[in-house]
Amino acid sequence: MKFIFLGIIQGLTEFLPVSSSGHLYIFKKYLNLTQDLLPFFVFLHLATFLAIFVFLRKEIFLLLLQRKVAINILIISIITAGFGLLIDHFFQSFFENKYLVPFLLLINGGILLSVRNTSQKREAANIGLKDSLILGVSQGLAVFPGISRSGITIVVLLKRGFKSKEAFSLSFLMAMPVILGVFLLKLKGILNSHIPVPDMFLGFCAAFVFGLLALALIKRALISEKFSKFGYYCILVSFLGLFFCR
Repeated sequence: MKFIFLGIIQGLTEFLPVSSSGHLYIFKKYLNLTQDLLPFFVFLHLATFLAIFVFLRKEIFLLLLQRKVAINILIISIITAGFGLLIDHFFQSFFENKYLVPFLLLINGGILLSVRNTSQKREAANIGLKDSLILGVSQGLAVFPGISRSGITIVVLLKRGFKSKEAFSLSFLMAMPVILGVFLLKLKGILNSHIPVPDMFLGFCAAFVFGLLALALIKRALISEKFSKFGYYCILVSFLGLFFCR
């Protein structure tokens, strides 16, 4: 049940703009889990990768057929990898600070609430080098636990004038190389994990199913212009995090 529960949390929060790493950190503290669950969490990235592929398979195929989009996704991925590794190297010691995640969730809430009243006319095919540079750095910032990858990239895309549907597709398309890269980078740790295979599989299934649900929810929220309301949720969780992480 523990691994199913964590799989559900990962599946929902990986895609909803509320930070999966922040939620998993808080729940780990709340449930008093001392077991090394990093290999399990990394393994769940494969489930979320597959969820994106299944949900956006048509959009992925059509976008990647456009040479300009494919090149810019590659540029974004390279910048994200470099910037994310720099943050991980120089700020890793700060990640375990008990006040960091609640504080960054508060920042994440502010980012989401800032997205109101944006002019949205651009298509995915109009993505350029400046967009890619900003998106690569923004996605790299999601290395910090409490900053949502989907949240910050969708906000940037909307502020850059992309239509809601285009922002949704581009945000999760550019997530796929990153998610797969993290999985492959940590594959050795997964193979050496002592977590029972049935538990890993149950968590995987839960993350996949609830990942699909989360994608449907965030797409509907974008279309109905209720995306920014996730910001209020992040602020609430921030204060709850301060309580649980004392």
